[in-house]
Amino acid sequence: MTDVIESLGYGVVDAGSLADSRRQSTGTPVWGTPYGSSSNDRGRPAGEEAIRAAQAAAAT
Repeated sequence: MTDVIESLGYGVVDAGSLADSRRQSTGTPVWGTPYGSSSNDRGRPAGEEAIRAAQAAAAT
């Protein structure tokens, strides 16, 4: 499945187990924050490093 997503131009970041999914729930640092403000309807790409940092911030 990763190959399909990457072929469309998106990156894939493994977020861990199902138990770890709470780190990317609504309201956590990874929920939209790395992509820019909600007032910018086009957003911006966020690399793996930004996503991992936001997930780590939610882990605490």
